[in-house]
Formats: sequence, C-alpha cells, structure tokens
Amino acid sequence: KNKVSPEVYHAVSPQILLEKADIEKLKELALLTPRERVRFCSHKTAKETTQEMFIVHPQAAYVRPHKHLNKIESMMVLQGEVDYVTFDEQGGIESKLSMGDYSSGKIFYNSLRGEIFHSLLIRSEWLVFLEITQGPFKREDTLYAEWSPVDDNKQAVETFVNKINKEIEHG
Repeated sequence: KNKVSPEVYHAVSPQILLEKADIEKLKELALLTPRERVRFCSHKTAKETTQEMFIVHPQAAYVRPHKHLNKIESMMVLQGEVDYVTFDEQGGIESKLSMGDYSSGKIFYNSLRGEIFHSLLIRSEWLVFLEITQGPFKREDTLYAEWSPVDDNKQAVETFVNKINKEIEHG
C-alpha cells in the first residue's frame, strides 16, 4: 500500500485481496491518526474513474453533512452499526436508515443516487464500510452543509450531533 496521508492509503498492485486481519490492521492504523480514522483505497490514484474505499471510523467520528455533485455514492457495511441520516436543504432530517453488516439483519447496502445531504451516526465501537463512487476525485464535487458545524469546532459538533440524536429519537 502507498501512504498518501496519515488517513489515506492507496493500492499499489493490480489485484487487491483483503481479509479480516487487514481490517484489524486498518483499525490499528486509525488509532494512530489524530481523528482515529483511516481509508484504504483500491484505486491507485484519485484520477481513476472508479473509487473504491474501505473506510474505518470510530464511534466518536463526526461525518459532517455533505452531498456529492453529479456522483453516485454506494456504501456497504462490513462491520458495526450506523444510522445513515439524510437531510433537506435547510438541515431538516428527511430519513434515518439503521444499517449493519449482512448478518445483523439490518440494511447493509445503500446507494445514494442524487444530490442529497447525508451524514453518519456511528452506533458501534467501530464502523467499517466499503464506499464506491465515481472518479476522478475532485474536492469541489463535495458540498458541505452550511448549516452544519466544521469538524474542528468540538463544542458545536457535540451540540449538533446531540440535536440530531434527539430528533431521531422523537422522530
């Protein structure tokens, strides 16, 4: 694997094989990063037309609500549980999908085929998922919700996440 940043690794060989031990190694690597998350990209560069990423997030990870412009994004849960939340343009909750791995009996695959704000609320110690989207990767193709706090504002993030959780509970 090729380390692109503390949180991102890209494949270097033409065939990628992963097993449970590889996922455990990704969790170990995640613990060494400031945000405790990591992704292993099956694609060699951000320029490839298919982007496949094995992503590891801890329970406390904040995934700022965002939407992708002109892209499909698919997600398959491999380990853990998560609430996949979609929002309207003003930040109102539109839907919540309780997801888990295949053996959980919950939804394990979701494909978002529209420009819809979404976020993840991780309900297990770790969430490991495969995300597939179209490339090439361009930062400007991801639009963060102006009504959501930025990652480094910890107090605002905590307040925001608590608000979403309360709305979901009383939905």
